[in-house]
Amino acid sequence: MRDAAHVRVQRARSRRLGWIGLAVWASFGLLLETAHGFKWSSYLDDELLRTLLRLAHAHGVGLSLVLLAHAAVGAELFEQDQARGARVGRALRLGAVLIPLGFALSAPYHSESDPALPIVLVPVGAALLLYALASLAHAARRAGDGREPTAED
Repeated sequence: MRDAAHVRVQRARSRRLGWIGLAVWASFGLLLETAHGFKWSSYLDDELLRTLLRLAHAHGVGLSLVLLAHAAVGAELFEQDQARGARVGRALRLGAVLIPLGFALSAPYHSESDPALPIVLVPVGAALLLYALASLAHAARRAGDGREPTAED
């Protein structure tokens, strides 16, 4: 059975951002390994910097994989509700960008013990991510019951 056009669009967007994110954040991880391997003191001597950059790398890679899962199986859960599927896809993609970006951007400019202002992107991204994941879980449960998710759900 052919996907509806809006499902194909959501799949393509999540797949594109997922692969781009995976390439970017995996490369970022390689840069962190390089900094550690060459004993760059500006990286090794700053515990908060290391922690924030590791969090950016880990969340970036993990959330890129979540986007690829959405492209593979999640987008089709909203085949009958184009508007909701688009909202959930946008929230998922935006959350997957904001969370690692918040960690990464707050690392270089942090104070003695606190991350810099861009850390506020993390809870905003987390709220969007949780909304999207809860919507996907609800749609998957409904699909498992043999019912299509509707706008009323």
